Amino acid sequence: MSRNPAYRIFLTRSALCAILVATPALAALDLRDYDDDLMRDLEKTIKYFEPDITAQNAQAAKEDAEVLLDGFRYTEDYFAKRGKDDAVAISRDGARLVADVVAKVEIGEFEAAAASAREATQVCKSCHEIYKPRLAR
Repeated sequence: MSRNPAYRIFLTRSALCAILVATPALAALDLRDYDDDLMRDLEKTIKYFEPDITAQNAQAAKEDAEVLLDGFRYTEDYFAKRGKDDAVAISRDGARLVADVVAKVEIGEFEAAAASAREATQVCKSCHEIYKPRLAR
């Protein structure tokens, strides 16, 4: 990281701004009716997704993708009903990446599929940063 004090101040302010922007989004949304079992399944599945692809286990990767796509559809619908457009967009991005993984696995492009799987993992994390309750992390 740069030792430039102005850069450090910029990073600190940027992080604070991100927290302040995300906090009202979570505070205004009651997540008690979210399917926690589904989320646990998704979190477990995403951990195996890239390793299955890297191992060139196409069948397992496709099974993982099916679980993840179902989860992204559920999440998109859940947040759409609550008017959370950012979460809807995140869900769509995740679904697009997972579909891309499946397409690449089907033609044997496992390295490219693994890269897309890593991106999908980051998409999940980006939504968690905003919407996952702090105590559940």
